[in-house]
Amino acid sequence: MAIKNINMADVFSSASSMPKQQVRLVCDYIEADKLKINPENEAIYGKLNVDDLIPEIVRSGGVKNPIEVIKKDGELLIISGHRRQLATIKAFEEGLLRTKKVPYFVNNDIKTEDDEKAAIIGRNTQREKDFKTRYNEIAVMTDILKKEKERNNEKGSLRSYIAKKLGISETDLQRYWDYNKLSPEIQNAVDDENSKLTFSKASELTGLNKEEQKIAYEEISKKDDVSTMEIRNLKKSIKEGYDVSDLKDDYSPKEEAVPVKKSTAKKKTDNSKTKKEQAKTATASNEIKKAEIEKIVENNENEDLEVVAIETCLSILEENKNKIDKLVEQVKNDDKGLRLLATVDYLEKLIANCNSDLTAKLKGKNHEKDGGEGGIKGENTL
Repeated sequence: MAIKNINMADVFSSASSMPKQQVRLVCDYIEADKLKINPENEAIYGKLNVDDLIPEIVRSGGVKNPIEVIKKDGELLIISGHRRQLATIKAFEEGLLRTKKVPYFVNNDIKTEDDEKAAIIGRNTQREKDFKTRYNEIAVMTDILKKEKERNNEKGSLRSYIAKKLGISETDLQRYWDYNKLSPEIQNAVDDENSKLTFSKASELTGLNKEEQKIAYEEISKKDDVSTMEIRNLKKSIKEGYDVSDLKDDYSPKEEAVPVKKSTAKKKTDNSKTKKEQAKTATASNEIKKAEIEKIVENNENEDLEVVAIETCLSILEENKNKIDKLVEQVKNDDKGLRLLATVDYLEKLIANCNSDLTAKLKGKNHEKDGGEGGIKGENTL
């Protein structure tokens, strides 16, 4: 899977209002079947398979790591330890354990349903997760973090806030949010771990309507494998009105193929004009930036020009990122939005590199002032 697991350890520490370090581990023993499976855990992680855990518990003579629970509606509801509880019960019923008692402790610091959900997810950071599980986690945490942002009057976009909390890029977060825009056929394919259509590839199709997605999926199903670029070409062909039965193997239109939509050719001409105008504007803008940099250098003759250059580049990068951030909030088109988010991700990496170079350079200058050799090994690259 191209999209990495979200950083639920950080999420738990920020999204939950309870102070984790204040949990008092006062343990006792109880028969495992007196602890209740948490419906929130089942909603996120589904039915649990414990066959692989039973041998380990049997070798240890029972569960050693206490099960975390809360008291709710007169019952002891599990927060962490669902698999340990189920494995103990099953091992006991099969005669592999002499007792079904397990250690447990009550966490009295979990007060709200959001705390409960965040704790369940936060305790499952080590579990191997498929796409559907990660999607369920993100759906739950999106709701929790949205309320947290409003409660704390945090500024900035919701997507940026949540992506940072989850430890993933805004592009990946948007793809998860767009999952429900995929047709049932494509969702089923994504959910199937043996499918050739991964989530990252399927997300390329969110700009098509359900009927167009059905056509795309029928074509994709005919191939043993399909690349992201092929999917993009197929999508472009469908959007431009080509008959997909008259396409090359790489899903690009044949030379003699004629678009169904007569307006396509004119539209392409208009687009080419627009691109030329944009190129002229970009060139003019670059000339202005070049002049600004030259002026800054002239006015800082006694300064370290390398530091000035890095600071100038950093300023330009941050300015452009802020412009794109504002534009992203106004864009309704899925394709354009994802491309802009990818650009934001790239700019953020450049900004991070600039900050790193600047910090290193300034440390070198300070070291020189203190009598050290100073300097940076190698050359800075911007």
